[in-house]
Amino acid sequence: MIKDDDYELDPSGKRVLIGLTSEETAEFFRLDEIISKSGPPPGGNEQWHRPEDRRWLELYEKHESARRPFLKSSKTMH
Repeated sequence: MIKDDDYELDPSGKRVLIGLTSEETAEFFRLDEIISKSGPPPGGNEQWHRPEDRRWLELYEKHESARRPFLKSSKTMH
C-alpha cells in the first residue's frame, strides 16, 4: 500500500515514489492498474510469470530499498 510518506520531490519538483524517477513512478502505477484488473498471476501468488508482474516487482523493490533508509533518517527522536 502506497502512502503519502512514500513520496519525495524529484529535481524537477515532481512528486515521485522514493527511489524512482518520474517515468518509473508513472510506469509503476500503470502496471499496478493492469495487474489489479487482470487478477492474480497464473500459478499462484508466489510466482511472477507475466512481464508486467516482474517489472512491477522490480520497481516496487527499488522503491522499498530506497524508502527504508530515507524514512529512518527522517524520524525524530523524543
